[in-house]
Amino acid sequence: MNILAIDTTGKHLTVALKTKGEWKVIFNKQCNLNHSVVINQQIDDIVKQAGISYADIDVCACNVGVGSFTGIRVGIATIKGLCFASAKKLVSVNTFEILAYNTQEQTTVLVPDNRGFYCQHFENGVAVDDALHIEQEPDDNVKIFFDNETDYSQNFVGLVDSKVEKGEFVQNLTPLYVRKSQAEENK
Repeated sequence: MNILAIDTTGKHLTVALKTKGEWKVIFNKQCNLNHSVVINQQIDDIVKQAGISYADIDVCACNVGVGSFTGIRVGIATIKGLCFASAKKLVSVNTFEILAYNTQEQTTVLVPDNRGFYCQHFENGVAVDDALHIEQEPDDNVKIFFDNETDYSQNFVGLVDSKVEKGEFVQNLTPLYVRKSQAEENK
């Protein structure tokens, strides 16, 4: 099974392709939120390097948030465009799941933004509540903080593999927006 997975939610870009049971991952540190400019070329490069065609891709996966509003939209639109005329299976993952992947304890995942934190609680890698936005860091004992400079691509592809193995496919990719955009709040 050939799987294409992209993450455009943060400062950097991750494009990954699994063929013949092996993942090839591109973590583009030079992207600097220019995902819409480079995403299609990065996908084209990784597909050509693998010696397959787009028709050979069976599953497409995308991080649907939290993260950059524009980045989320770019990733979802790219995957939807690739899958528009085909019957490819879709896998949806989110930033909280990626950070909590393989945790074996109770933990709180925190993704800082300019007004506080997005947070979600996990137990043994499974979300136990809905994500929410808070203004101050909680007093929880075990916390995982998102760091925009860290490469989470191995957690990302591991999570995608896990969801594919479990058959956790979705019909549509829905953005994970925990709070309203600044434009909506100012309205």
